[in-house]
Amino acid sequence: MTPGLVGSRAGSTDPPAAARGLTADVIVVGAGAAGCAMAAALAEDPDLRVLVVEAGPWNRNPLVSVPKGFVRTMFDPRISFEYPALPAQEPGPVDVWRRGRGVGGSTLINGTMYLRGESHLYDVLADHLGQDWSWRAFGRAFDHLEALLPVSAPAAEPSSGPPSEVLSALIAGLGETRVPFVPDVRAAVGPRVGHTPATIRGRMRRSAATLLRTGLRAGNLRVLTGQTTVRVLTAGDRAVGVETVLEDGSRIHHHARHQVVLTAGTLETPPLLERSGIGDPDRLRHLGIDPVVSAPRVGEGLREQRGATIKARIRPGLGLNGRLGTTRGLLGATAQYLVTRSGPLSSGPYPLAASVDSTGGNRPDLQLLLTDISTDGTGLAPADHAGLMIQAYALSPYSTGSVHAASTDPHRPADVRAPLLEDPRDRAAAARALMAARAVLAAPALSDVVIDEDLPGASVADGDDAAAANFVRTSGGGIYHAVGTCAAGGPDSVVDEHLRVRGIDGLHVADLSALPTHPSGGTAAVAMALGHLAGTRIREDR
Repeated sequence: MTPGLVGSRAGSTDPPAAARGLTADVIVVGAGAAGCAMAAALAEDPDLRVLVVEAGPWNRNPLVSVPKGFVRTMFDPRISFEYPALPAQEPGPVDVWRRGRGVGGSTLINGTMYLRGESHLYDVLADHLGQDWSWRAFGRAFDHLEALLPVSAPAAEPSSGPPSEVLSALIAGLGETRVPFVPDVRAAVGPRVGHTPATIRGRMRRSAATLLRTGLRAGNLRVLTGQTTVRVLTAGDRAVGVETVLEDGSRIHHHARHQVVLTAGTLETPPLLERSGIGDPDRLRHLGIDPVVSAPRVGEGLREQRGATIKARIRPGLGLNGRLGTTRGLLGATAQYLVTRSGPLSSGPYPLAASVDSTGGNRPDLQLLLTDISTDGTGLAPADHAGLMIQAYALSPYSTGSVHAASTDPHRPADVRAPLLEDPRDRAAAARALMAARAVLAAPALSDVVIDEDLPGASVADGDDAAAANFVRTSGGGIYHAVGTCAAGGPDSVVDEHLRVRGIDGLHVADLSALPTHPSGGTAAVAMALGHLAGTRIREDR
C-alpha cells in the first residue's frame, strides 16, 4: 500500500512535490534535550539506523558556550523561538515563552541548571506511568547521562577569588530557616540547599548535543538540520515516516522501518500531532484537517511552574553588580573569561538551588534559586547598585492551560494558553514561595548583608497571601518548564505507559509533553533522562 498522510483524505497519496528522502530504522523528530538523549540511546545498537530531523541549525554562535551568554542567546532568532503565551482563562498578563532552536534545543539557551528533582514527585509519576518511570529508574538514567555530559557542581565562589560573602550568608540564612546545606543536591532528598549542578565543563556550556557524539562517530546516527516536520506519514494505522519542509519550501518524505518518535517538546509536539490528524476532531476540522485518530487530550493539560523574583539591595561592594554592571567591569570579566575561562561569566545565573518544604511534611514543595547579582527593571541588565535575587516558585502546579496548532503552517507559532494560578492551591503555594524567600532575607545571617527589599517591597505586606499571589501572577512569569500537553495516564490519555500514541502503531512521544506532572524544579535533566529511558526501551524491545 502506498503510504498516505495521517490526516489526509482517504485514498490520497504522497504529494507530487514531495521528494523521497532517507530511510532509517527509527526517525526522531526534534533534537532538543529529550531528542538528543533518545537518539544517543538508540544508537548504542550498532545495527540500528537512527535519523534525527531538526528544524534549527547546528550551533555556530560562540556565545552559546559562555555559561552566562544566555542573556544574549535567548533573544537570538537564529537559535531561539518565541511563543506568545496568552492567559488560559481569566484576563491577565501575556508572557513570551522562549525555546531553543537547533541541535541541543533549549539547552543551547537555558541557565545550564541540572536538577534531578524530588523523589516523592517521581512517586507521583510512577502512579501514572508505572514503576518503569520511578525515582530509581530515572536515577539510573541520570547516572548514565552525567558520565557523558558531564555535570558540574561548582563551589560557592564566583570563580574569581575568595568565597562570595553573599552566597555564604544565603547558605547560612537558609540553614536558619531549616534548609540545611548539602555538598551535592543530587545525592540528597528532603529540604536542602547546595551549589547548583550545571551542564558546564571547563567553564563552558555543554548542551544536549554532546550526547550525540558517539553515535555520529559510529556512523549509525545521522542528524538533518533545517528541516521542519510538517506531519507524520502512515500506511494504514501505522506510522511509517515524516514529511518535512525545507527553508525554500520544498518537501521531503523520510521513511521509518520501525518507529517514529516525537521529541519536539511540550509546545511543538501537540501541533505536530494535530497537523497529522491526531487530536480533537472538531478542532481539526476547524483547521481544515480530516481527523484520523480522535484524541481530545492532545494539547490539553499544560502545566507550567510560575515564579517571581525577589530582589534585595545589599551592602555596597558585595556581589557581582560592581563587576558586571559597568562597561569597564564587563569588559574585564569578558577578557578574564576569554583568557582563563574563569570569572563571573564562567558560571550559570543561579549559583545556589534550594528545595524548601513549606507544609511540614519534610517533602519539598518549593524551589528557590539564589544569586549574588540583581537586575534592573528590564530584568536583562545588572542594576546600578549591589543586590541579590531569589527566584521562588512552587514545584507542583495544579492550574492547566493548552497548546494547539494555530494553522496547518508548521512555521506559525503554536496557540499557547498559559495557566495563571487559577487553582486556589497554586495561589496559596505562590504566596508560600514568596514568603519563604523573604524569610531567608530576614534571617540573622543576612542582617549585615541586606539593606532593603527592592521587589516586591512594601506593595506586598508580610502575611498578605492574596497580595503575594497576585504579585506572582501579574509580575512573575513562566519558568520555561512546561509539561503535560500529551500526557500519559488514564484510558483517554494521548500516550500509554510505554509512551506509545494511542490509535497509531509505531509512533511514540518521548518528551516533557508526555509527563502529566513536574518531578523537579528544572526540566533539562528530566527531559534528557526521559529521552534516555524511552530510547533504551525502544532499542531493547526491537
